[in-house]
Amino acid sequence: MLVNKAYRYELKPNKNQLVLLKKHAGCARFAWNWGLAERKRLWEEEGKTANAIELHRKLNRLKRTHFP
Repeated sequence: MLVNKAYRYELKPNKNQLVLLKKHAGCARFAWNWGLAERKRLWEEEGKTANAIELHRKLNRLKRTHFP
C-alpha cells in the first residue's frame, strides 16, 4: 500500500529576508524567461535546440558583461 505524506511550513521572514527572497524569485524568473527566449530564438533561426546545461553555461558567460 502506497502512503503519501505532505508537510506544510509557514515562513515568517523579517523585512531584510523578505527583500532577499523577492530578489531571488526575480532572478530565477529572469533566468527562466531568458532561457526560454534563447531556446525559441535558436529554434526559429537555426532549427536547433539547446539543453539546460548549454543554456546555463551561456548565461554564466553573459551575466558578467550583459546582466550586471
